[in-house]
Amino acid sequence: MMRDRLHAISRTLSRHLLEVAPLLTAAVCLVATIHALYTLTFAILGRDQGIFQYVAWAMRHGERTYRDFHEINGPLPHAWHMLLQRFGGEDEHVFRTLDTLFLVLMYALASLTLPEWVGSRVPRAASATRAAWALAGIGALGAQYATYDWWHTSQREGFYSVLTFASLAFQAMAHAARRPQRALVWFFLTGIATSLTWFGKPPCVVFTFLQIAVLVLDRASVTLPLRRALSAAIAGALLVTAGMLAFELVYGDVLQGIHVLSTVPLLHHTIWNKSLVDSYHAYGNAPRLDWAMGTTGAFVIAYFWLRLPRRTLLALVLPVGGFAVFALQGKGFPYHLHMLTLGTAVTQLVLLAALARRAEHRTKLAWVVAVGAVALGFKCRDDAHLSQSEKSDWSEVGATPAARTTRAYLERFPWGDFFPADMRDAAAFVRERTRPDDRVQTYGLDPYFLFLARRQSASPVIYDFELNVDAALEGGSGAMPTEATRAALRAHRDAAANRDSRGDAGDRDRAGCRHRSVGHHSGG
Repeated sequence: MMRDRLHAISRTLSRHLLEVAPLLTAAVCLVATIHALYTLTFAILGRDQGIFQYVAWAMRHGERTYRDFHEINGPLPHAWHMLLQRFGGEDEHVFRTLDTLFLVLMYALASLTLPEWVGSRVPRAASATRAAWALAGIGALGAQYATYDWWHTSQREGFYSVLTFASLAFQAMAHAARRPQRALVWFFLTGIATSLTWFGKPPCVVFTFLQIAVLVLDRASVTLPLRRALSAAIAGALLVTAGMLAFELVYGDVLQGIHVLSTVPLLHHTIWNKSLVDSYHAYGNAPRLDWAMGTTGAFVIAYFWLRLPRRTLLALVLPVGGFAVFALQGKGFPYHLHMLTLGTAVTQLVLLAALARRAEHRTKLAWVVAVGAVALGFKCRDDAHLSQSEKSDWSEVGATPAARTTRAYLERFPWGDFFPADMRDAAAFVRERTRPDDRVQTYGLDPYFLFLARRQSASPVIYDFELNVDAALEGGSGAMPTEATRAALRAHRDAAANRDSRGDAGDRDRAGCRHRSVGHHSGG
């Protein structure tokens, strides 16, 4: 009797494993992940996020990026911060909440498609299966995000990583589509999502090339001819390009933007540049990279052992491309690993989906997969429990907007040469002693100070490395400047130093704007 019951349970498990496996993972880790992410929304913003807050605020108040101040990033993060500021994102907690909700939403929606990555077909009526994978996506992918500390979250790389994940989900659906019309729509959406990242961080084009490689390898199973599939994706990319160009025509200076984005990398390329070995060992990156390499190796073995469809190779795009982007940047900053670590977690879920599909009608293997799903859940739960946000008391000490202005709260976020409480005191000092139309010059790496003071920069220079190129001239372990580069660095410095504080300064002065330097604030 007991044996018959066990056999019945085993058969039921094997038939429904595509639903049960993700539910087991989610059941173990989902609560811990959500709590860690919730607590993380009570963290302050760091230097990089603060830069984008100032840039977006200044653009909303009439400044043109690249012309009125020399921003060194593409337009996508500016548009994102402007959008979130429209919905209350000038407040740090509100910004982090909206940003995190977007990530979670993308984790869920993109994870809905994971069965298609491995060749399974989910009927329209099987909403429980889709929901199970969405919950597993939130639990597992949210846990990997929570492993980053407050400085390395709400970074643009986390935003780009989910856009890339979305583009992979669209492409998986395109490969799986039986009707050419649907495949056309999915490839169009793929082009939109993957091309958006180009306008945030140009090295993200690596992901696009890897996606094209998978399409070429799997072209025989796609219902569209290769040329039509590529044309649809290109149409999506052109739409994004037109949108970004229109955004710059309204809020920026296109020609100056091309000039700044093509010359400024010369300044910071050698400042923080590390060799690949140094990047591996820096900032505790090694465990993340080791886990990614192990997961990628396991996927390659499973790909051949399980004879997975070629579109499953989409699972390699984020970890392989993420490593390439990390290596190309050569700075070793942990937030540059967001694409790789998200890709690692996605690959683990893809492996779970592949094993669940293989275990259908194999009762013994079904139990092994179920145990593996629970183990993955515990791993993700541990990641959430061990995260900095989960160990913190940020949500208690900073429970209200007033509480988040106190030193007791702000001093919970120490970071090297970044002093959030002092910066806010200095910003309040400047705000009290200047008029709203006064312009204030800072020297350092923290335009966030200007945002906190609600004052615009008195010159286009908002980063000190435009004027002080000593660090760039010295170089790092990954790159030493040539003599030609040294000459170009000095020429850029001299041009920045001799340039008028603002090209139309006379017009602005006649309009009543005053330029002031009230002390200085240096971020490093």
